[in-house]
Amino acid sequence: MPNILASQDAKAECLLSMWNYLPDHLLLSIFKCLPPRAVLTASQVCFRWYRVALDEVLWRDLFYQHFRIGRGIPAAPRSLSWRSEFKRLHFRTPFVESEVIQQHRDQVLHVSFAHNGELFATTSKDGFIKVWSPAYPCTLKHEKDMKDYSWKYTQFSQFNSNDTLLLVSGVHFGSHSTSGEIAVFSLDDEFELRCRVINKPYDIFGAWYNDSYLLSGNLFWRGNYESSSVLYLNKASQALESERESVVTCLYKFLNKNASSIRTILVARCPVTMSGEIDRRQSYHSDMSDSLTDSETSSLTEISGGDDGGTCQPDKLSVECTESHAGVFKTSDNQPGFSVSDATAAAEAPGFAEDCHLLADGAAQAPSAAEEEFCDKYLIFTMGEQTYTPHQIGIKRIAASEMKDTIDRLKHRDLQLVPNNDVEPHSDKFDGIDHSIELHGHIIGMCLSPDHRFLYVNSRTWPKGYQISDPLSPPPIAEEIDIHVIDLVTLTEVGSLLRSHKAYTPNDECFFIFLDVSSQYIASGAEDHHGYLWDRHYGICLQKFGHSNVVNCVAFNPQDPEVLVTVSDDNSIKIWRSQNREHAVKRSTTSLNLE
Repeated sequence: MPNILASQDAKAECLLSMWNYLPDHLLLSIFKCLPPRAVLTASQVCFRWYRVALDEVLWRDLFYQHFRIGRGIPAAPRSLSWRSEFKRLHFRTPFVESEVIQQHRDQVLHVSFAHNGELFATTSKDGFIKVWSPAYPCTLKHEKDMKDYSWKYTQFSQFNSNDTLLLVSGVHFGSHSTSGEIAVFSLDDEFELRCRVINKPYDIFGAWYNDSYLLSGNLFWRGNYESSSVLYLNKASQALESERESVVTCLYKFLNKNASSIRTILVARCPVTMSGEIDRRQSYHSDMSDSLTDSETSSLTEISGGDDGGTCQPDKLSVECTESHAGVFKTSDNQPGFSVSDATAAAEAPGFAEDCHLLADGAAQAPSAAEEEFCDKYLIFTMGEQTYTPHQIGIKRIAASEMKDTIDRLKHRDLQLVPNNDVEPHSDKFDGIDHSIELHGHIIGMCLSPDHRFLYVNSRTWPKGYQISDPLSPPPIAEEIDIHVIDLVTLTEVGSLLRSHKAYTPNDECFFIFLDVSSQYIASGAEDHHGYLWDRHYGICLQKFGHSNVVNCVAFNPQDPEVLVTVSDDNSIKIWRSQNREHAVKRSTTSLNLE
C-alpha cells in the first residue's frame, strides 16, 4: 500500500514538474483556448500563471472573441490595458436590474438627471412631475400634480447647470391640442413654482440657455402651409405678482414652409475655444484598477441573448465608421496593442481591485459662469423643408456678445412684459438658419455628448429614391431606428449606429424616443419593449433592458455612468447598475443591517 501511494505522489510530482517547465509561450497558447473565467481561475494557481494570465496579447484575443469586435478596431483611447477594457465592458457596464419603481399611475415619458448626479426627475401621463434621489434605495424628494394648472400631462424635464432650478414642459388639455406650457420649479425644500410660459407646439420641449434664462417657442400660422416659429428668451425666476406674467423677449423668428415648424430645441456650447481651437477637454479615461476581485471573477458569464433583458448579440448591429470618425466609435490609432512591463505585472497583487469611481468626461463638470457668459452657443432644433414631419437638423449660432446685451435689458426689465407670449411679433423680418443637415427620415430624438462635441440623433429613414409631392403626405418610415452622429465642429455627419432598436408607429402617430450619451456609452429607448446600450468606441450593442411596453427614455447618471435609468409605458421606472455598483450596494446594505 505505501508503494502505491508513493507511486501516485511521484506521478503527481512529475506532472507538476512538467507544468513548471512548460515554456511561457506554450502556457499562453493553452490559456488562449480557455474562456475568460477559466483564465482568471488559472491565474490564482501560482505567481507564474498569474503573470502569464496578465499577458496583453492574451487579453486582446479574449476581448475580440468574447465581445465579437472586429480586429481592425483598436483599443479605446486612454485605455489602461486590454484586461481593463474587458473588465469595463463586463463588470462596469450597467445591466443589473437593481430597482423597479411603480409610483406613477400612467405611462412614464421622460427621465433626466441633475448635473451633480444627486437627483433625477420623471414626467408622466398621470400629470405629475416627480423628483427622486438615485441613492439606494431611490426615494421621492418632490412631486407636483400639474393637472392643477390645466395640464393634460407632463412630458419633459431639464435641470439648469447649477441644479438649482428644474424646467418642466407639458401638454394642455384638448384632444387635438398642440399647445403646451413650461413651468420652472426651485429645487429647495418647498419645490416652489417660479414661472410659467406658453410653449407651442408642445414638442419644442424648451431648453435652458444658462442658469437663469430659458428658451420657449410659439407657432403662428400665416396660411398656404406657411407659418412662423418664434423662439423667446424667458427669465426663469420672475419675482412678479403672478408667475404667468413673463419677463420675456423675442429671440428669433423663423419662416416655415410646407406645413413644417421648429421643434425639439437644444442649446449647446460651441465646441471651439476662444482661441479658435477645438475644445478637446473630453477624454476617454478610467481610473479602474487592472486587477479583478473574486466577485468580478465569479461574475464572468457567456454572452447570451433573448427578450428578457439579456445581453444583445453585438453582431446584430451594423457599424458605419471610418478612420476620420475619430472620437465617435474608433480612433485613427491603428496600433491596438499595449505594453505592460514585467515589473508592473509583478507589482500587482492577485485578487485585489479598488472600487474606483468612473468619471463621466465633460458631463461631470458644469460650465463656469464665465464660460456661460462669454461662450458662443449653438441653438439646435429639428425642422422640415419638404413636409410637416421633422427631417432636418437646423443650427443657429448664438453670439455671446449679443445675448449679453439682451440679458442685461431683461435684468433691468427694459423690455416689455408679454403675458403668455401669445402675440406674434409685428416685424415681417425673419432670421436665417446658419446650417441645416438633411437626414432623409423622421427624426424622433436627439441629445448631446457630455462635452457638446457630438450630436446624436434617433431617426426612422425614408425609402431610397423617395419623392414628396404633398407636404401632408410624407414617405413611409422604416421600423428600424438609426442613430446618426453629427460633429458640431465640422457640422457634418460622421457616423451612425444602424438598426438595432425598433419603432412601429406610422408618421402621423410617431412619438419621441429619447436617447442619452455618456463619455463611453450610448443608450436609447425603443418601441420593441427594450432599451439598448452601445459602446461609443467599439460600436457594439452591449445590453438590452427589458420592459413590458415601449421604453420612452433612458438617462445615465452624469457622475456615475455605471448607473442608468429607463422609463416606460408600463408605468415603471427601472434603475440599472453595473455588477460593480450592485455589489457595492449589497455590501453597504449588509453593513447597515448588521449595525
